Amino acid sequence: MFSLFNNNNGDESALPPGQTRQIHETQERWFTFLKKLEERVEELCTAAIPELKAMRSSTDAVYEANVGQVLSGLRGQINQVREKARQTEEEKVRPFYRQLDQAGSFNAALEFSETCSGRYRQFEAFCQSWYGQLEAATKQDHEALYQKILAEHEQLRDRFRCQQCGAPISIEKIYFTTTYLKCPACSTQNTYEPSTLARSLNWIARDLAEARTAHLLAAYNNDASQRPELYRVYLRAMFDEWNKLVPDLTESNEKFYERQLADFNRSVK
Repeated sequence: MFSLFNNNNGDESALPPGQTRQIHETQERWFTFLKKLEERVEELCTAAIPELKAMRSSTDAVYEANVGQVLSGLRGQINQVREKARQTEEEKVRPFYRQLDQAGSFNAALEFSETCSGRYRQFEAFCQSWYGQLEAATKQDHEALYQKILAEHEQLRDRFRCQQCGAPISIEKIYFTTTYLKCPACSTQNTYEPSTLARSLNWIARDLAEARTAHLLAAYNNDASQRPELYRVYLRAMFDEWNKLVPDLTESNEKFYERQLADFNRSVK
């Protein structure tokens, strides 16, 4: 379990009586303490992740305050656990290291410090890993959400009727803002209010376009210095995908594309 005294410079026989036992006991208590903290973090996150996923999948909005609040609370609890580890390391582990050093057991002190610090780094990496898993659980599956938007549109496209004469008005495309539709029968202008789900299309369109073209960006990042043209390929493909998702924004998107392209071209001159 411990690496202490695995070399000749840290020979146990050179240490004062009882000091070897103290070193092993201190290390073991530190290791056991961190293990218990890890178990607490794992238990907390294992229970929370399914709930976070359920909260995210049950809402049509992309950024829900309650999901963020729950995530923030979980991170706060993990930070409290990390703070306990920091305080214990400062109050128990470091003083014992200084005690060994002051007693002249320099090699033993150094190896004790390295062993305990290594375990502490392992604990910190463990917590960071759970941070990442919690974050991943709150991320919206934009592709799945887009499929829900399409399915809803198919259900609603022929149900809207003129407020004046009752004639059906077909919803030919997905509207994500309030829109005025002319009745083909009596020419009355009707106000069409998209659902919350349909409105979310405008929020997710760019993210979804980026996700669909991420392989092209990865190809550029893997060979950026030699083949800068790969970024131009990615940029054009991403904007094409974005325009396909929200055709009404094509004009403004294309102006944005030209600015992005010009900025990149200047950066590689």
